[in-house]
Amino acid sequence: MSVEPATLVLLILTTFLIGIILGFIGAGGAGVLLGLLAGVFDLPIDQAIGTALAAMCVVTLSGAFSHFREGNVALRVGLVTGCAGIIGGIAGANASQGVAENTLRLASGLALWGLAVLVWIRTRVVKSSAAGLDDAGEPLSLKREVATSIGLGSTGGVAAGFLGVGMAPYLQLGFLTMHRLSLRQTVGTTMWALVFISASAATVLARHGDVSGPHLVGSVVGLSAGTFLGAKLTRRLPVRVLRVAIVVVPVVAGAMVIFL
Repeated sequence: MSVEPATLVLLILTTFLIGIILGFIGAGGAGVLLGLLAGVFDLPIDQAIGTALAAMCVVTLSGAFSHFREGNVALRVGLVTGCAGIIGGIAGANASQGVAENTLRLASGLALWGLAVLVWIRTRVVKSSAAGLDDAGEPLSLKREVATSIGLGSTGGVAAGFLGVGMAPYLQLGFLTMHRLSLRQTVGTTMWALVFISASAATVLARHGDVSGPHLVGSVVGLSAGTFLGAKLTRRLPVRVLRVAIVVVPVVAGAMVIFL
């Protein structure tokens, strides 16, 4: 699919600005990019889903590296969650084939809204308990940590592959509540796990021809630069700003998927 040069430049600039926000909150941005590609750049929903997940794979790798250097990643938790997410992502991407476009749009948007509500509830709990960016709870036993990570990764992977969204709010909620990670660790570890989930789902969708090369290149260029910069802001901006951003982004993404 060919893209006009002016359209490609606009896509790069738009995704760069979005990437700064995504890197800051530790999200891969597949839901936001899905709405952008389908609603603004007129990609068919199946290609928008595949392209968004493929772009998220590259973007999360850049953001995860930046978060790792900033000390924001619980490495073992992210690795186990991500590996379980590979299986889930493959299953979800295959299951989405043949589902009606309107059904996928509505399901993706509603899922993002529901996840935003859950994250808002959890961030209020964190705030009321006076927990800050670096305050983590009692660590889990190794057996429980692995089991919880597998559960989060597999279910998040299925949803990501099927709905075309990165499930960052879902993983963040799990890391905050079940793994008791600090808010900073939650942000970085989520991005680390999304590398694996998005890669598996995008590979399956690409085999079905559901990835637009030009849109993928433009999105990757803009988002990668933006997320790398945004990840550096996680340790530098007030926790109140991070809490608000984590909730607002999936709400906006859900609206874009449903209405644009």
